[in-house]
Amino acid sequence: MKKNWSNTLGNLFSKKMLLILLCSFSFALSNHIKAQDSTQNTKLRFSLITCDAGDDLYTIWGHTAIRVIDSVNQTDFVFNYGSFDFNTPNFVAKFMRGDLMYFISADTYANFLYEYQYYGRDVHEQVLKLTPTEKYKWYQGLQVNMIGSNRFYLYNFIGDNCTTRIKDGIFKHAPINSYSIGINSYREEVVSAPYKNGLGWVGLGIDLLLGSVADKTPSLYQEAFLPNLLYKKMALNPHLVTATNHIKYNNKPIDKGVSPVTILILFLLVYLFVANWNALLTQRIARVIDILLLFVFGIGGALVFYMSQFSFHNACHENYNLIWLHPIYLLAIPVYFISKKWTGYLGWLFFTTTTLYMFASHWIPQHSSKSVIAVMVIALFLQIRLIKRGAQSKYES
Repeated sequence: MKKNWSNTLGNLFSKKMLLILLCSFSFALSNHIKAQDSTQNTKLRFSLITCDAGDDLYTIWGHTAIRVIDSVNQTDFVFNYGSFDFNTPNFVAKFMRGDLMYFISADTYANFLYEYQYYGRDVHEQVLKLTPTEKYKWYQGLQVNMIGSNRFYLYNFIGDNCTTRIKDGIFKHAPINSYSIGINSYREEVVSAPYKNGLGWVGLGIDLLLGSVADKTPSLYQEAFLPNLLYKKMALNPHLVTATNHIKYNNKPIDKGVSPVTILILFLLVYLFVANWNALLTQRIARVIDILLLFVFGIGGALVFYMSQFSFHNACHENYNLIWLHPIYLLAIPVYFISKKWTGYLGWLFFTTTTLYMFASHWIPQHSSKSVIAVMVIALFLQIRLIKRGAQSKYES
């Protein structure tokens, strides 16, 4: 009896396991068939959208989005990873610190174009050649990104932005080649955009804030981190781009104005003139310029220090400009009026660090543009003025 009971239990167990396996196989097969049906029944067209620069600070690098046309459901949406909320508490502080949350949003293609038409910014479309499976998987990924907290991400202007998010999607879902678009450094691309769009002073400010991290050469995967760079990357992949369309909205020429380096040189000449003209009025003007420069260099140095030490923007880290551009200039303002002797000491301190930086610049892994060098020369002349003011205390005593 015991043996028969055991056999009966064994047979039941075997049948149960076989039933479970059959059910599992049927479920997996049905899911596979459903996925195939979804892929075949959904007619999708993906396009990379690249938008030209605008007039506002946050638009001078252009914009990237992805357009998805679903001909079965008759939808035409543009997915945009560059959305943020101006009403975020402490918006400016969060943006500077690098912990401002960006998010993905979606709008109809017609509404998307209307905004760029209104602001007069050209739009370029590259229609992508993807397999039905690649399209389906990417479309599913975009829809998942639109759900709840999935929408948000911590923005990084060289590592994680509206362009890199779409670039990641292309690299993940399409067979892209490894041709290089010839990027020397992050700095070169980030700084050149403001200059090209008539915002040279913004370019100079960014140049001063970027640290040596920004002077690294991006890899083949990393180099398409800005809209125009991803556009160029895709242009090198003709097997992935079936058509390119250009929509022209911009009819006004870009006014680049006078370059910062020209204005800085002119300012330095004026500074030299008033400082060396031995008249009461010019000497007073020279002293006013001394104080203004101490204030500007001090505030600028404080900003460089903050961005290099406390910001999440890793491109601002390891900033060697702190050697000659620092908050200690602010300390020199009260000292300037209290003690000529100590003003001279600070002048020597500033002059020594600045000249050492300039002599060692060949070995420092951080590039200094002509505009940055012009600022350093102005700083050197200010420091010489401080040293001379300290020397006056010997004659007065």
